[in-house]
Amino acid sequence: MKKDRLHRLIIFFLCFLGSGSLFIWGDDFFKIKKQIVEGAWKKAAFFYITPTITLDNLGYSSNIYSYQELEEPDWTANLGLSLKVSSILGNRFILTITEDPYYSFYAENKDQRAFNNRLKAALYTYLGRINLKYQFSDDYIRVRPTSEFGAHVRTRTNEHLLSLDYGRHENFFINFYFKQRKMVYDDEHYLGNYNLKRFLNQKELRAGINLNKIIFTQTRLFLNYEYFEHTFDYEIIRNGIGGQLSLGIEFPEISSIKGSLQFGLKVFNARSVFSKNYTIPFGSGKVSIELFRRFKFHLQYLVDNFYSFWGEDQRYNEKSAGAGVEYYLTKRIKIGYQYRFGKLSYENLNVSLSNGDNTRQDDFYISTFSVGLKVFKNMGIGLEYNMYRSNSTVLDFSRSHDFIGGYFIHEF
Repeated sequence: MKKDRLHRLIIFFLCFLGSGSLFIWGDDFFKIKKQIVEGAWKKAAFFYITPTITLDNLGYSSNIYSYQELEEPDWTANLGLSLKVSSILGNRFILTITEDPYYSFYAENKDQRAFNNRLKAALYTYLGRINLKYQFSDDYIRVRPTSEFGAHVRTRTNEHLLSLDYGRHENFFINFYFKQRKMVYDDEHYLGNYNLKRFLNQKELRAGINLNKIIFTQTRLFLNYEYFEHTFDYEIIRNGIGGQLSLGIEFPEISSIKGSLQFGLKVFNARSVFSKNYTIPFGSGKVSIELFRRFKFHLQYLVDNFYSFWGEDQRYNEKSAGAGVEYYLTKRIKIGYQYRFGKLSYENLNVSLSNGDNTRQDDFYISTFSVGLKVFKNMGIGLEYNMYRSNSTVLDFSRSHDFIGGYFIHEF
């Protein structure tokens, strides 16, 4: 109980400091302003307008559901029109609203067709060295929420993000943040047996502090502590609080090394006496390295844990890593290959059922071949072949699909 009170006092303190604005990384008001002015397609009165046609998942899939026991091929595409409208108010406030509706098309499986929408609004302001931000987002989409899923499911996620950072972004600054998220799944029986609404509907609260230091050429070193709460609508055995401490580095977009790396330790304390506590390592990273103007190398990894739809008392640890290379045949043509492999290790939450052994294990790998062609500045188009394979120790959960199709390249 004393730990609970201490964690809640920390949250209220962070909220007071933000007094209406906080998020995970600080946003420099004047950099945001510059990006809006220089990146807008059109200015009308005091509005900056940027429309974007979106097209992805365009091609042929050998199995849209991924599960080997439920194989169904089809032609697919996601087509939409994103609109971002920004306004700079009195050189003191910035308001941005982004509406991103799109339609998921399936040629044969009409029951999988769906309208989707992502909405995001953000308000920025500053006071001396203090930068403030509030952001709201609401997504109503059909996706594969985690690596565990094979077929797409309808989800609704809304978030409130508050952020305050103090200091100089070119040297040292401190960031306080608060995030509240609600996740709702349609009341459908996934694969005929698994009630996603019952197992996964939840509210999540996170609050934390970042210490950020620019060490050279805009490379940022950071130390983060975060408190979190999970509150499920129906499965109270999953409820709990925890904290995580991590160290990371973020490379600037202008260098030959881009991306970020993060490593840390996560501690979870269950609210139910029937559920296990745990302490695990976690981390994520994605880095691109450019060499000799013709080569780009890509590295990524993920170490974390997630709640499962497989059972009310199940969660899994995911460990995955990947590497890839792109080679520029000319300034306008490139070829690439990426490979990623990983493991999902399941365990019981219930202390009375757990003996420390895994209840299930899924191994997977993904191979991707691509060819790209530059058509304008850093924009291009490409053709991609993707092969996904996953084997499970539990019957009916082996997954596989092949996909070939086109895609847009935003940074050639």
